[in-house]
Amino acid sequence: NQIRYFLSNPQTPDSVITQQSRLTLKYPLLGRLLAATLLFAVSLAWATPEINVAPTPAWVDTLSPRNSLPKSEGSVRYHLSNSQISHTNDQHRYYFQLMMEPLNQQGVKQVSELNISFYPAFQELVVHEITVSRNGKLIDRLEKEGFKLFQSEQELSKKLYSEMWNALYILEDIRPGDKISYAYTIEGNNPIFERGDFGALYLSWPDAIDRRYVKINSDSKLNYRFNNSEAPVTVYKQDGTFQYILDLQQVAPVLQESEYPHWHDPYNYLQYSGYNSWAEVNDWAIKLYDIDLSLPEALSNQLEQWRKEQGIEAAVSKAIAYVQEDIRYFGIEFGINSHQPRTPKETLEKRYGDCKDKAILLTAMLSHLGVKSYPALVSAGRGRDIANDLPSPNSFDHVISLIELNGQEYWIDGTASGQGANINSKGFFDYELALPVRPGTLSLKEVTTVYPANGTLQLDVAEKYDINAGANTAELRVESTYTALKAEQMRQFFQSADSEHIKSNYANFMATYYPGIEVTSNISHSDNLQENIVRVSETYDITDFSELNAARKIFSIYASSIASYITSPQKRIRQSPLALNHPVDVQHQAVATVSGEVLWKEETEELQINNPWFTFSRSSEHSDNRITVNYAFKSKTDHVRNTDVAEYMAQLNKLNEALQYQFWAKGDNSNTQETSKAMKNLVKSLIRK
Repeated sequence: NQIRYFLSNPQTPDSVITQQSRLTLKYPLLGRLLAATLLFAVSLAWATPEINVAPTPAWVDTLSPRNSLPKSEGSVRYHLSNSQISHTNDQHRYYFQLMMEPLNQQGVKQVSELNISFYPAFQELVVHEITVSRNGKLIDRLEKEGFKLFQSEQELSKKLYSEMWNALYILEDIRPGDKISYAYTIEGNNPIFERGDFGALYLSWPDAIDRRYVKINSDSKLNYRFNNSEAPVTVYKQDGTFQYILDLQQVAPVLQESEYPHWHDPYNYLQYSGYNSWAEVNDWAIKLYDIDLSLPEALSNQLEQWRKEQGIEAAVSKAIAYVQEDIRYFGIEFGINSHQPRTPKETLEKRYGDCKDKAILLTAMLSHLGVKSYPALVSAGRGRDIANDLPSPNSFDHVISLIELNGQEYWIDGTASGQGANINSKGFFDYELALPVRPGTLSLKEVTTVYPANGTLQLDVAEKYDINAGANTAELRVESTYTALKAEQMRQFFQSADSEHIKSNYANFMATYYPGIEVTSNISHSDNLQENIVRVSETYDITDFSELNAARKIFSIYASSIASYITSPQKRIRQSPLALNHPVDVQHQAVATVSGEVLWKEETEELQINNPWFTFSRSSEHSDNRITVNYAFKSKTDHVRNTDVAEYMAQLNKLNEALQYQFWAKGDNSNTQETSKAMKNLVKSLIRK
């Protein structure tokens, strides 16, 4: 669906996912909104919208492809991508034309569907052209009745309802070598904005483009900026209208690579904005949040009671928990409510709200307690990458709260749940940069935490092996302690799954390391909500625990909790940085008690690895038939530069070797080299997974 390159899904302060799924999100290549801004809004009673058919408007430049690429590769050749935008006379119009040629049957599948998203409450869709050129003959395929209109439900999985509409057109009888052209205009913009002259356009795709053309007309002067590579922009002023024109030839494809950080975008795009500063964006946002903050009498009395009985900090913690747990997360994004929150009384009456509703409700509740709290605009998908943006409302897709309490600043996400009852132990999801909506905000502000450990994936694992060397079996007991952010993940896991599902999940994970393992009882857990700590207990029986080598039985211990956080890239020769799990802090202790006399293979001195990406240590001690191995792993950064991947892999190989600890029972002399090599290869393969 090539339309995504021009008009991606509209971005509102809740086009995000819940905190639990955010923590494991794999950010898609083109999943950000950096396109002409088209925002959520429509009436619940809106009837099936109309599609208009009309000639190309006079303000649009008529173009043709130039200098086709000498070689055709892939399944589709893109001859022309033509984006023209007009922000004039208080009207906002977005024109798009695409000319393409399928080169094979796979290409035919790609080009045979046209799917356009729009918002009928404030937009009109006008289609100008759908043609097919075959053997020099131009065939008009545009039939108004050929469009199928339906409401999109793609946001419902995010607990949002925007009533976006899709116009789908299926092209019949398309063959390799056909030249297909379609063009349309979307007219209108969300009235919530005082100005709509901002957005962005992708200039490069995963496929080559013969000609990429962009023209922007505006009544006011625009700022513009490129991502990744500069290109010449011609600027005119005619009859009071500014024109910005970009005409690129033979645009090279962008290599698609996975596993890169959420803040990295390998594609080139042009962003533009009529805003000159973040202060201007803040002025716009302040007006949206200037609403009635009064609360029902019952809630006001409850807040007073909390403060009198437990003190101000406990009262603030309870207010946060109330917003997070008692107000269901759900958003209906219509009209001005795409960006303007509902009043606290409305949210309390409905018992649900989206991120901005929750943020302003928390502001009202804390204001009643005499505590300052402000909504803060953030990007859940892009984090610190918004520092590279021109100022505009387009940079943000989520709203959190900035709370000032006892001389400290706390960043709280009202859409999070299961965070416990203590403001000082809540998990911290690092949005990196925010725009606090308050008087005096001049720039983006770094999102930091009073307690850095709360933003770390912290895990403390204690394993105890009781090994019967003669029977070649073992009993394994595992106690895992999760704190803050990781505790919240585990809390949600246990709340959302039944005991059999949980048991199966753990059994399959451990079977990766010990094929002959069986869970002997239900996985149990205890939950300390006040301190935000979750403890999990597991018990297993393991058969065929050792690897046999002549008269020796070789036993292996794996730091599986560390291996699960290690990133080994699918692509090692890269143009993009490699994303790493960060921040991560894991302590793993394994204690093995073995029946009978044993010999210890591994050295007892401490092993350490320290590099720009992580630190790791392993130490061991033993006496008689007991051995203790202590592992520690801590990440340092969230990425590896593409030029450093080879060195990172060398360090990862060292870590891989150290994650396994081996020892064996006393027997005849024999060579254990081959068995040791096989066991280490197993760990390598598990890390790759």
